[in-house]
Amino acid sequence: MNTALSTVVEIEPELRAQAESVLDKIGLSFSQAVNLFTRQIVIRKSFPVELKLEEPVKKPLCIEGMTEEELDAVIQEGIDDAEAGRTSPFSEFKEEMEKSWH
Repeated sequence: MNTALSTVVEIEPELRAQAESVLDKIGLSFSQAVNLFTRQIVIRKSFPVELKLEEPVKKPLCIEGMTEEELDAVIQEGIDDAEAGRTSPFSEFKEEMEKSWH
């Protein structure tokens, strides 16, 4: 297999060290991982990793110590989300919770 002897890629040293640590645990060198990533770009004819913006994770809700006004605001937020269609089926919620427990 013909390979380029070197390719210059600017990567923060600490980031590379962290990546190499993870890759070592799964049996890949940094070079092999870069080749795998590049090959996936060619095979898929697209970027092989989904990039998306996530909404910030809300802090867990704890009603203990809330004022009546704060509790009313939380309830209203839930009503607003439901009316705007910003809801998901309970089965999806349950599945996500089960993933986080294991």
